[in-house]
Amino acid sequence: MRARRLAAAGLLALGLAAAAKPAYVTGDGAEGWILLWRGQSGEIRFVNSVTERPVEIRFRVGRRFEGFAVATDPGTESYYTGGAYALNELAAGEATEVIRLCSMRGIELRVGFHERHVAGGCLEVRLLWTL
Repeated sequence: MRARRLAAAGLLALGLAAAAKPAYVTGDGAEGWILLWRGQSGEIRFVNSVTERPVEIRFRVGRRFEGFAVATDPGTESYYTGGAYALNELAAGEATEVIRLCSMRGIELRVGFHERHVAGGCLEVRLLWTL
């Protein structure tokens, strides 16, 4: 009986560890831990400082940050790609443990139940594990 309880507790702990996605966020002089959950979505918004046009990057929390989609105007997309490839086709296949970007015009991050604003500078969100 005790062995069954121990096995059940171990399976529960493993399941929670796989679903929970603790992440460390830094940016604008502030840093701290946030708890994300597999299946949550997120978005990053900023204004491209060269084209002066808004950019929105959407993603979801899975084993890693994945399922990226970029929404912007054709001129800004061309600025990023040089017209050589479709930005969303490339972004959709990406998966990463770290999201890191900089903007002189500010960055808005929303992921899960958390929001962060960086006035100007860099933002980083790093997953602690990728089970």
